[in-house]
Amino acid sequence: MQRKTWKTPLGLLVVLLVLELLVSVAFAQFAPVAWGDFLKSLNGILGTSLSLPPGKKSADPVVRLEAVKTILQALSYDDLLSFVDTKSVVFQDVGDLGDEDRRWLFLAASLEPPLIRGDISGKVFPKRVLSAQEFTIIKETLKKYARGDIRFERRKSIHPNLELVVKKWGFSPLSQQTPGQPVGSSLGVSGEMFFLQVGAYGEKERAQRVAGWLKELGYSASVVEEGGLFKVRVGPYNKEELAAFRARLEKQGFPSYPVAMGRTGKEEALPPGPFFTLALIFDPRDAPFRLRVALAKDQVMDREKTSDIARRHGALFAVNASFFAENGDPIGLLMIDGRVLSEPQKGWYSAGFTTENHLVIGETRLECRAIGERGEVAVQGINRLNNGNEVTFYDFFFGNETPPQEGVEVIVRGGVVQEIRLDGKGKTPIPRDGFILLGRGQGAQRLRETFRPGDRMRVRMTLFSSPEQLEEWRRVRYAVSGGPLLFFEGQPGPFGDFNPDIVAKRHPRTVVGSLEDGRVLFLIVDGRRPGHSVGMTIEELVEELKTYRMRSALNLDGGGSTTFYLEGKILNLPSDLLGERKVSSAILLCP
Repeated sequence: MQRKTWKTPLGLLVVLLVLELLVSVAFAQFAPVAWGDFLKSLNGILGTSLSLPPGKKSADPVVRLEAVKTILQALSYDDLLSFVDTKSVVFQDVGDLGDEDRRWLFLAASLEPPLIRGDISGKVFPKRVLSAQEFTIIKETLKKYARGDIRFERRKSIHPNLELVVKKWGFSPLSQQTPGQPVGSSLGVSGEMFFLQVGAYGEKERAQRVAGWLKELGYSASVVEEGGLFKVRVGPYNKEELAAFRARLEKQGFPSYPVAMGRTGKEEALPPGPFFTLALIFDPRDAPFRLRVALAKDQVMDREKTSDIARRHGALFAVNASFFAENGDPIGLLMIDGRVLSEPQKGWYSAGFTTENHLVIGETRLECRAIGERGEVAVQGINRLNNGNEVTFYDFFFGNETPPQEGVEVIVRGGVVQEIRLDGKGKTPIPRDGFILLGRGQGAQRLRETFRPGDRMRVRMTLFSSPEQLEEWRRVRYAVSGGPLLFFEGQPGPFGDFNPDIVAKRHPRTVVGSLEDGRVLFLIVDGRRPGHSVGMTIEELVEELKTYRMRSALNLDGGGSTTFYLEGKILNLPSDLLGERKVSSAILLCP
């Protein structure tokens, strides 16, 4: 009997302990997550350094909508809010939320894998406190994001002939976006120095101007020339100082990213991501639009923002086009309305548009000859500076007057030689109904021997290509040049000998190409924007283009020039600190 009386209380005690444990576990699972624990976990998984939002205490509970906003900002995916389609995801309990709050929720649900999902009834409970159980599920998703397994893609028809494609994928926390550092690794080894790079420019003067502003703010700023770019950097700093100085620069309007300089003094490889692209796919069949190329301020030797060029011409869409020299001179072939304004460059490729909006991509060669009553003279350059021992051609697209160069000038108006200046000094007014030939060295001698005042004279320009494309190029009315060639006849490149820095390093990119079904693709890659997009190498760009089933594609001018203009707005983030860069030419899609 005594043995029996001992067993019963012990059994009850065990049952009570188990029940208490189950209740405590259940309570813990459904207990609210506090801000302190939330941020500690978030920073630990993503490698970020977030602090408490204003007005929040460490013990305060986190609301689900607050959690979504904080995570998306930590991922730097909040740059996608303007591209979210609020009709693509339907939740039953968001009717009383503002448009911006709905966008946060829909963006979180549109990621792959999704950050949040609605329950079986279609509710997402935005105002409910985040529970420990829910946060456990979210943390598993965050671990995937931290490895770069995160993606957003949206396709939107903006017209029966036009489709907009927005993509962003990959992740690298800002605190770890130092070249060569994989996600999750720590910054800094013995002997390393760190700089904060606040911009990379094609023009030294712009870089020096930015460096001057930084010096006025008390920073040790310098301009470093690398790969044809002038990079503005402040520092050096040690690992512990980076975050504070970076936050300070950001607050003062200078976004930056860390650059690790090893003991060799060489910059390491670029970070693994993220990548952001915009694409417009144009179906030319029965389209009420026309593809064309436009010059900055309608002059060869000038520059203008892509958006301003587009607005002047009433364009629906525009991207930057040709590479160009610092003075605005386009590099390679430039043709507008059937008129060649700049000659092809050896080793470069050209993209041409016909009146039927057909895109032709390939190699071109120009033969230009001045033909008079006494003979012919070969012309080597169109609307550019004379390099010596050659003849160059200038019409009103060059500007109001010839460049200040000495040589023989042949002035032609209405097809008749009006005057020959044997000791020309340049700056000669260019007739609107004619042109001027400038010869230097051997070129000057050929002009003196061949032409006389009163002679009739014309200039014949003939564009040649491969025999297979010759007929297509004869129908081209607009053309620009670039390189390297990314796809040709369905085969991926790169093709051609091009600047290794442009090929091997990550930069913002601008691409024009044709798909297998005949549609025309315009694609840009943003770069030099940590958190938003790091840019692509040519090899990475080719891999991304493979997802579009390309037939042919050409790399155009990129870097700070890369601009994507659509329906009155710039949709990408140009890389220059001062905003959209002025360019030489743009490709337009006009009604």
